[in-house]
Amino acid sequence: MKTITLTLILATISLGLFSQDFEVPENCKLDKSEDYAIYEQDVIKCFEWLMKTPINEQATKRKEANAFLLKWLSGSPNVHIEIKQEIVTFMGTSPDLLMIFMGGWAKYSLESKDFKNKIAGSKAGIESVIEFYTRNKDFLKKDKNIEKYIKMRKKGTLKAYIEKNA
Repeated sequence: MKTITLTLILATISLGLFSQDFEVPENCKLDKSEDYAIYEQDVIKCFEWLMKTPINEQATKRKEANAFLLKWLSGSPNVHIEIKQEIVTFMGTSPDLLMIFMGGWAKYSLESKDFKNKIAGSKAGIESVIEFYTRNKDFLKKDKNIEKYIKMRKKGTLKAYIEKNA
């Protein structure tokens, strides 16, 4: 019994430390295209932090992380995100969901080095939104469009929907 309790305590502490390991880069210089490569790992860590940190916690840091991610995405010479109204149907619900979509796409692109695949990028973004929405359901407005995506994923039709609308 003591072993289980100790394991649970250590796991809880580890998760708490992991969610705090990202620091938003200060004085981030993105003047030329070469500058963006320097921050690629920070972009991935930023997105992972946004995903793992509940939306109702660390509001100031979330705002700073979103600003860093948006600044990087706005000028990235490699990662090009396409926001199609037919796919990003939740834009009006929460700006955080849009940032999660873009972050999921960026992470996919950076890790796979697949910078031109709009279908895979959109799918990664939508999958990220579904995961984030599910984890933070108690703090977000119910969104029938994301609920629809959750059902599509369960049925195995999400990719086909994205392919049709990309």
